[in-house]
Amino acid sequence: MPSQPPSLEPPQPAEAEKNGPDGGSHDGEDYSIFSAGMRTYLTYQLGFIIILSTLTATAYLPLIPLLSTHFSVSIQAINLTVTAYAICQALSPALFASLADAFGRRPVLLGLIGLYASASLGLTLNQRSFAALLAFRVLQSIGGSSTVPIAYGIVADVAVVSERGKMLGPMLSMCNAISAVGPVSAGAIALRTSGYSWIFLALLIIAVICLLLVGFTLPETARNIVGNGMKPVHGVWRTWWSFFRGKEQLRRSERRADDATEERLQMDGKPAWRPLSAFVSLRILLYPDAAAVLCMVASSYSVYYTFQVAIPVIFDEVYGYNELEIGLAFLPGLAGMTIGGITAGKLVDRNYANTARKCNIDVDRKKGDDLKDFPIENARYRNCLPFLSLEVALVIGYGWVVQSHIHPSVPLIMQFFICAISTLLSHTSSALLVDIFPAMSSSAYASGQITRCTLSAASAAILQPLVDAVGRGWYFTIFALFIGISGLGSVVTSRSKGVQWRQKRQATPHGNVTDAEQIPQQLLTPPADETGDSSNATPKKETLSSGV
Repeated sequence: MPSQPPSLEPPQPAEAEKNGPDGGSHDGEDYSIFSAGMRTYLTYQLGFIIILSTLTATAYLPLIPLLSTHFSVSIQAINLTVTAYAICQALSPALFASLADAFGRRPVLLGLIGLYASASLGLTLNQRSFAALLAFRVLQSIGGSSTVPIAYGIVADVAVVSERGKMLGPMLSMCNAISAVGPVSAGAIALRTSGYSWIFLALLIIAVICLLLVGFTLPETARNIVGNGMKPVHGVWRTWWSFFRGKEQLRRSERRADDATEERLQMDGKPAWRPLSAFVSLRILLYPDAAAVLCMVASSYSVYYTFQVAIPVIFDEVYGYNELEIGLAFLPGLAGMTIGGITAGKLVDRNYANTARKCNIDVDRKKGDDLKDFPIENARYRNCLPFLSLEVALVIGYGWVVQSHIHPSVPLIMQFFICAISTLLSHTSSALLVDIFPAMSSSAYASGQITRCTLSAASAAILQPLVDAVGRGWYFTIFALFIGISGLGSVVTSRSKGVQWRQKRQATPHGNVTDAEQIPQQLLTPPADETGDSSNATPKKETLSSGV
């Protein structure tokens, strides 16, 4: 790729006018110059990279008894590492997603994977210190969890809204399929050996592979850096392969980079990101159109997380499984997640096309579509209610099947369908969340991370006390009704009010302003009269870039 400095500032007004609300080009340029083959490669590359988030969690839970014995601490103390991991998983993406939206995907992703690899090395070498175990798990969580919103941002950078499902479905399904080996491998270790270090060593090896893949082959995609992919870049934004070019060409490009960067700094001395920009994801929670979608994001994900916590106890106490068998009991749910992700990707694109056809709108797969007046909420949530109803019925049935001690094959089959549907609903609502905040796709996904991790942690915390109080049958009945009401409220509210709320937000003067000096006041002010379209703000008020 030719060398020239990336733009570290948001687009100037003349450039912003070329882009629609979804980032689509309306001046004759394609939305993205990345080829179909490159998008396919990115799909599976990102699917592999984000296992740093999921595999790290699934491989750890079966090791809890071993770690308790090895470090001579209580199970409760080891559970503290799980809690700390969950807290960082909820909060850290907000910071790094805002950095990725402002400075580009590559540098942030490289730093996160490097941090994760360092933490995995520390866990591999640590044999005595519980405090070190806790600290390194926190660093692992920070490094791994933040890769997911960045992956969503990359998909939004290179794929038009009508075709994002082609990337999201396979990407997430690949991640879930690989992560399925986590509990099985860890369960086998817990049963047959007294060691755990090789699990962390395996995670270290995976992190190094991811670092090399990103460094050598992942192009910069952030639209404020490379536009639709045509703008040349230099420095950390370039792939490592590109540095094998001639030295004279590299020197010329660096001189152009220095001159252009100096010129931009003279025009506007404000930085592209400030520390308080990390609160952008929290601010998104206050928008009513976002809050409606987040109800589905959080409730559907909490189904998966609750079952992850419940399965070991159920198959230990009810069916008498050993550690390896408990690890195998996770497989139907993880297989369901894989199938659910693939199905979600296909339905997201199909529903978009059907809605566009009903609205007599021609889908532009080259330049992207203007979503200002497009009912994207109706498109994404089309036919979701039957899936939600089936999920509620299955979760209720699961609780009574387990309480009645029916043959384990029945709950195992039900786990497959429950996790498949919850994954479908979670991915669909997450795609919608990114769609309605196109200028900060990674930050939007990070807001979903905050809500779903918070609700999932609360669900896991009250699981055992409620089971002890009312039994598994009534617990899962109450839980199913909660997710049913939350999901129904999300679908009905988004489809009836979502377009109106989104247009009102985008039509007012401040919108997704992320100026660090204004954020504290904005967090205390109801956002109903503010806009989400960063292209309407002036360059001097804007510190986050247009992510899509």
